[in-house]
Amino acid sequence: MSRVLKRPMFSLGGSTSAGITSGLSRRGYHAGGTDRPRTTPQEILQGYGQAPRGYNVYDFLTEWGLNMASSPPMGNVIQTAAGTAKEPYSKMVEGKGRAGQLEYAMRAQASDAARAHNLALKKMDLQEYLGELAADKKGGGYSLMKPRPIYELEVAEIIKNNKNEMDQLYTDGQSKWRASVYFDKASHDKGNVFSAADTGLLVKNPDEDTKNTTPYVVDLTKFKEGDQYNVYWDSIDKEWFTVNLNEQTQKWEIDKTKSMSIGSETEDFKDSSLIEMQNFIENKKEVDENERLLDLKEKTNLPEVKITEEIKLKDIIHPTSDGTATGEISDEYIVQYANDNKIVFTSEEFKEKGGAGSGYKIMNKLFLKNKLKQANQKETRKIKAEEKKLKREEEQAWFWYDRWWDRYEAGTITVPERFKKHLDSYQIYKAEKIEKQLKAAKKN
Repeated sequence: MSRVLKRPMFSLGGSTSAGITSGLSRRGYHAGGTDRPRTTPQEILQGYGQAPRGYNVYDFLTEWGLNMASSPPMGNVIQTAAGTAKEPYSKMVEGKGRAGQLEYAMRAQASDAARAHNLALKKMDLQEYLGELAADKKGGGYSLMKPRPIYELEVAEIIKNNKNEMDQLYTDGQSKWRASVYFDKASHDKGNVFSAADTGLLVKNPDEDTKNTTPYVVDLTKFKEGDQYNVYWDSIDKEWFTVNLNEQTQKWEIDKTKSMSIGSETEDFKDSSLIEMQNFIENKKEVDENERLLDLKEKTNLPEVKITEEIKLKDIIHPTSDGTATGEISDEYIVQYANDNKIVFTSEEFKEKGGAGSGYKIMNKLFLKNKLKQANQKETRKIKAEEKKLKREEEQAWFWYDRWWDRYEAGTITVPERFKKHLDSYQIYKAEKIEKQLKAAKKN
């Protein structure tokens, strides 16, 4: 042990600035800074001045001497001295006890005051520090998010005593909803995510007195057209759900349910289940839109629209094995992309490159690959949406020309500006339609 303590790393004296924190610009918050000095109990006591003096030995000697001089003899000298000292000694003992208690109370109050003062300064320092981190995060620096389960526990502790009955009965489910609003902001910003409790869709259970039932249930009679494209949170069963209108019974039913699936810190604790549910209803909306267009085509006798199932290479951002958005991205491309965008995969390389201060980010390789896949899928959805919008506009233009062609040729009606670019395609369609009609007439 003696040899170990003689090593250079344990030697006293010298600067410690060249340790593992060398090069970091973050200032310490343990001392508060020159503008926020800490205080001590001694400094607080000095502000009160000297404590009042109690009955001490000098008072004892004075009173004892006066008693000796004025009291009659009580036997011999020793007996007289003891008798006259009895009362002054009792006062001195009692005075010392009171003085000790007063001193202890003053020290305790001074310590409490110093502790409260220093704690307030620490809170101020911490708020300032978090503000600096928040500013740094905007530039891609540190994450301020605490682990999602801890956030949920803290929220549950706050809301469990609320007057709101839902918060009292389903504290866990309600805290998970609040955590979703905070951690899954991108999903909530789409405007199709709702809490069944907050929107009044959870009502008192009519069978509340029956055993094995919950006090609240989802009221399916309250849903309306358009709600099938929303995602709802059920605080009772702690799961996401969607609804759908049964065409046969014309009643709303629960369509799909899914529990939360929380990601890791590198994924900012996002709920992948919510993203999956939103993708589900987006696909449902797309299918419903295609069916509506098919119905329109049948009513107007317009040509069938071909729907492209896969978007090829020209419509994605990052190259894949099969040229589609769902294809695999090669490891070689991932490595090249990481090098081009200052991304590293290990903490050792992150430190070696200079960390966030040099503009580098540390990221899991699988997470980066999934992120690039999502970028591809987002781009394909954007292109598909633009194509569908253009096709829908073309169909609307053909429908308009079919209806108002005679007036258009006579010049008595003005063509909407957005329909003008579809005139050529309509004339081709109309010519083909007339040709088919002539061929059918010749056969007859």
